[in-house]
Amino acid sequence: MDLGLQDKVALVTAAGKGIGLAVGRRLAAEGATVALSSRNADGLKAAAGELGGRVGQVGVFPADLSDQQATADLVDEVVAAHGRLDILVVNTPGPAIKPFLDTTVDDWAGAYDLLVRPAVQLAHAAARHMVEQESGSIVFLTSTWVKQPAPGGVLSAAMRSVLSALSQQMSLELAPRGVRVNQLMPGATGTDRMTSIVAAKAAAHGTTPDEEIAHVVRDIPVGRWAEPEEIADTVAFLASPLSAFTTGSAWHIDGGAVRSTL
Repeated sequence: MDLGLQDKVALVTAAGKGIGLAVGRRLAAEGATVALSSRNADGLKAAAGELGGRVGQVGVFPADLSDQQATADLVDEVVAAHGRLDILVVNTPGPAIKPFLDTTVDDWAGAYDLLVRPAVQLAHAAARHMVEQESGSIVFLTSTWVKQPAPGGVLSAAMRSVLSALSQQMSLELAPRGVRVNQLMPGATGTDRMTSIVAAKAAAHGTTPDEEIAHVVRDIPVGRWAEPEEIADTVAFLASPLSAFTTGSAWHIDGGAVRSTL
């Protein structure tokens, strides 16, 4: 199925590996011009090399989003290079996994600077360009932890809840100006971060990683966790003209783990 993404310009953040890289790969396969961004320049170049044989063009835009100026410049650099921006995929790293009572003020400030502040800056800059074009799609990647708490996930859940509310508010304000805003809430997904979380839990509980994975999977009706490519498929749909009547939505991609209609 042709998603209608040929020659669309997309910026994907945290795109050096995991879900971000899978999203870049999927969009490039659809013929989009993809700007990959990450703070790891070497990893980004390797990722771009992997995607080089895809249908669409792939470029690298290294940026440390903990640097406010670098974040502010990123969208403008992509627009300067390609003349427009049609798609922004806001993918962010995850903060520390720890219980609420173990968190500090510095943990909360750091989580804000890691997830919220860069996402707001990127979305604001992208939306300004998209409003001028009278078209565009912004997709926030949040987490099912926004809907269903998990042990140790307080920093991530709280910060991604801010992005969830931001997505809904932006969708209301920008829809009349041709810009759609949606969020996607991945559940457990086979990424390096998930592997490290599982390893940490195994060490803390005196179990094995396989036992911890089995514990996670027990709560997923389809009996496994997601592959990054499965998340990317839905991002590509939300970014595409096929979802032209979809804005302000929140999609659980979690194998049925969140059992809520709200």
